[in-house]
Amino acid sequence: MKKFLKLFLLFAVLSAGPLWAEGDSWVFLPSDYVFHPLIIDPREPHSAVMAYGTWDRFEGAIGDTIEFVQWKPGDGSRWAWGIAGASYIQLASLGDGVFPEIVSDWYLGTYFSESFGQFSNRLEYMHVSSHLGDSLFETEQRIIYSRETFKFTTSFDPSEQFRLYGGVGYSGHIMPADRPFYVHAGTELYSDYWPVSNTSMRGYFGYDVKFLEEAGGVTDQNFELGIQWKAHPEDHRDLRIAVSYYNGNSQYGQFYRQSDNHWGWAVYFDP
Repeated sequence: MKKFLKLFLLFAVLSAGPLWAEGDSWVFLPSDYVFHPLIIDPREPHSAVMAYGTWDRFEGAIGDTIEFVQWKPGDGSRWAWGIAGASYIQLASLGDGVFPEIVSDWYLGTYFSESFGQFSNRLEYMHVSSHLGDSLFETEQRIIYSRETFKFTTSFDPSEQFRLYGGVGYSGHIMPADRPFYVHAGTELYSDYWPVSNTSMRGYFGYDVKFLEEAGGVTDQNFELGIQWKAHPEDHRDLRIAVSYYNGNSQYGQFYRQSDNHWGWAVYFDP
């Protein structure tokens, strides 16, 4: 793992050339990302609340991505380094308006990203753990769930209305022991903006799919249709309201071998 990071850093430095060439610039704590977050990926760090269509389960998420520094060399490319993290919880009804937490997942990692023209790339390392809620200790078997995952993703953004991405992931450490590879792909489609009381709104549709070797081979799919609301079209901070449909195995590590097919209403807060 350490050797992999060292090789990546060495490759980035050698391919980029001198770090202080004429025309280069550095931006610390920039307001924009080099690689924009994947809004349809259920496990991209984000903040949200979701109610299942059956109203017997709820999900909550608190997460963010912090880009510490961007390097802009004179060739027009951009490079960045940052960290990302999130916590995801699920609540289930016990009746009489009681919704205890049944599981929580935690994500924490770092990444390097690069963009040039219509293409952007991100190499990330993420630690993942999952923990069974107290209310299930006597009814469910708790497992030690842990992942140390490297993931590379490339994105093609020919316009503001269309995005296509894909990548691969590998878990160097995986508990319970399982097959470590997966493939990831998806797309985002947007309408034009329309004005709403001095703000801007547009519709969007997205599809995200993962093919995982774990649990005997799994295909996880997420479909999402919604609206994105911003103060100005050029802003990156937004509020999204969407209906989603998920089909695959559970995203929560304690239940990763169990099937999960649901639709729900969600409100997202993008940084």
